[in-house]
Amino acid sequence: MVTKILLSILLTASVYTQQQTEIPWPTLANTDWPMIKHDPQFTGRSPFKGPQTPTIIWTRDLEDGIFSGPVIGEEGNLYFGTYFQDPQFQGLSDYFYCYDSDGNFIWDYKLGRSRPPQTGIVIDSSNTIYFGSLDRYLYALNPNGTLKWEFETSAPIFEVTIPNIDLQGNIYITNDNGELYSIKPDGTLNWNVIYESGFFGKSPVFSPDGNTTYIAGGDSNLFALNLDGSLKWKFSCGLINKAPLVDSDGNLYILPNELPQFFYSLLPSGNIRWKYGIQNLGSFNSYSIPTIDKNGNLHVIAVDTINAPDRILLSLDSQGNFRWKYIFDDNEVDDFWQPLICDSEGTIYVGSTFGYYYYAISSEGELKWKLYLNEYQVDNTGAISKDGTLYLGVHKSSLFTGLTKTLIAIKDTGTVSVNENFSEIDGYSLSQNYPNPFNPITTISYKIKERGFVQLIVYNILGKAAATLVNEKKAEGNYSVKFDGSNLPSGVYVYSLRVNDFIENKKMILLR
Repeated sequence: MVTKILLSILLTASVYTQQQTEIPWPTLANTDWPMIKHDPQFTGRSPFKGPQTPTIIWTRDLEDGIFSGPVIGEEGNLYFGTYFQDPQFQGLSDYFYCYDSDGNFIWDYKLGRSRPPQTGIVIDSSNTIYFGSLDRYLYALNPNGTLKWEFETSAPIFEVTIPNIDLQGNIYITNDNGELYSIKPDGTLNWNVIYESGFFGKSPVFSPDGNTTYIAGGDSNLFALNLDGSLKWKFSCGLINKAPLVDSDGNLYILPNELPQFFYSLLPSGNIRWKYGIQNLGSFNSYSIPTIDKNGNLHVIAVDTINAPDRILLSLDSQGNFRWKYIFDDNEVDDFWQPLICDSEGTIYVGSTFGYYYYAISSEGELKWKLYLNEYQVDNTGAISKDGTLYLGVHKSSLFTGLTKTLIAIKDTGTVSVNENFSEIDGYSLSQNYPNPFNPITTISYKIKERGFVQLIVYNILGKAAATLVNEKKAEGNYSVKFDGSNLPSGVYVYSLRVNDFIENKKMILLR
């Protein structure tokens, strides 16, 4: 009987955490965008459910760090660019990589100009991979990693720029001179334009019908352009650092840097639909792109109007009414520069660019999990695969090389064992609980090699903390702690040990 119950729980956990179902997203309804799992309206939404626990299943050592990507192609491969830049421009870091979903190297492409590819990445329906580089070129690579074509712009293509593709397959990109380029699918120029101060570091997005391009100005304002590059309208506002978000009805969402500061919803005509006050005491320079869930709820990185300058994740409904806020109150947290991700359940994923943590926050504003990234930072968005794996690329700065564990895969493991941890260090260990399965008491043992602040926390399969067993400083040594599950239901639980730079997670089963 016990064996049957155990098997049932394991199978249930495996199905719950690993089975993924694609869901219809209205953003792309009735359109034929020539892209592979890409979002031309920059909603940040994923059709898949992301990890509910911070379980790292593998890491890989890209010693120059990762700035752009990873993004996931149709076949499940990962694509990303490096970050290290030799001060004398003599480095060998100008590589673009392809790895499979298990972290195995497939190919790399060397740009040959000693300038790293640091922009966002887009893949079209022919599986051509597009990205820009600080060497001022827009690259198009074939799926096997060979060069299809390259287009030279007039200046470096800035590191936060994300390319985009219109309905006809033309590629749009900006460069450091502030020019917006439209490049044909064969790599020849359609046109390039510049208005006012230009579009330095900005990313173009499209209306759902594909007839309008929206792009922020280099120092202020939002521009709506026709597909020939001519001006359609301009919304006067402060600096928008990356790009607006566009919903399935064509409404736009922006958080300009101005005083007083508002989060705006604009109609497709450029008129104000509504605005939500952020603060009156000073402006906040937001480098992130908001996200929207399948119910139309909006999520944006902002500042706390009460405890400014604390960063918050602010959630509003589709009409601009307050829903909740999550305060990033860790002393280490500084800022968030990458676009937000929203999975099929409305969980928001975001990493700190200077604060060294990665967060998963529920659709109701509760912290699901937080992962310490060992003083690495996240500049570009991650990607969620069909099996629920979240892939992240991290780095330290453009002057650091010799880095380890910079490509990270996070997944709810279910019945799959975890073979590698991001911050595993000799001298630390977390043992399997005994007995396992247990009813209702079990013992968890661990070892630490030096004094540090120890956290041992038990999570349920949804990633919510069920019990905190240790939360204090401890000296070097071996320890054991008993866990009493009397007040918990039967099921699979994950216990996580965190001390100094060490993190390890293990699974246990409570049987009643």
